[in-house]
Amino acid sequence: MKDINHTMSEEHLVTDALDAMKAEAGDSFCLEKVNLAELERRTGISRSKLRRLKKNGFEFKPHASKGRKAEKTVLSGFTGALDNLLRSGVSNSSVCLERLQDMGYTGKLTVIKEYIAEHKHLLPPKRQIVAPQGNRGRRYETPPGDSFQMDWGFTHVQDCSGGEFTCACFAMVCHYCGQRYVEFFPNAKQENLFIGMIHAFERMGIPENVLTDNMKSVVLHRDLEGKPVWHPDYDTFMHTIGFRTKLCKPRHPYTKGYDKKSVM
Repeated sequence: MKDINHTMSEEHLVTDALDAMKAEAGDSFCLEKVNLAELERRTGISRSKLRRLKKNGFEFKPHASKGRKAEKTVLSGFTGALDNLLRSGVSNSSVCLERLQDMGYTGKLTVIKEYIAEHKHLLPPKRQIVAPQGNRGRRYETPPGDSFQMDWGFTHVQDCSGGEFTCACFAMVCHYCGQRYVEFFPNAKQENLFIGMIHAFERMGIPENVLTDNMKSVVLHRDLEGKPVWHPDYDTFMHTIGFRTKLCKPRHPYTKGYDKKSVM
């Protein structure tokens, strides 16, 4: 849109300048003998461009490549996977970006948004019954002291003066009895995670295992065999207190509190 407006403004500048020069020169005005230096002064357009326009009779023509699309883009090779996501009802561009990045996609979110907007016909119609995905897992209860589950949450808090700020909420739950420990912090930094865990262990005891998300304060990444590479400080904390950590499967909301087979 910016290029179109820029071209239209240049066309108007040239037309207005030629009309003014024609009015000043009168009958002696000749389009083929226009003084390009004077036209450059009036329009601010480079003389080389004005020279090309003069060959075309000062007629602005569309670029030869206008409307032509590149044969290969950053999304090439991933459109099939994206089409499958759309057919399964996934139209959230951020979710699609995460799935494609796992496959090696290096492009930006805007490209995916544009593709989704052009291929909305692939989405299943509303009110259409989507094929059942089957049972994702079964709830279970662990023996006493076997497993705790922890996570962060965020909420908006209003202070005494009426101002609002975001507060981090640490929560830990026992998988056997459902006992909970909740503590609020100004942020979800690693030091606050350790404080919350220590306070929870003081109240509820130290379990054999702690189930948690793949947060950066706990795990850095996974190695080639899929094993977690723990954050050094968290690894020291875990071995000092004496518990093991189990990670939830990424993008699998059914993991927490479900069958142990789904826990990595």
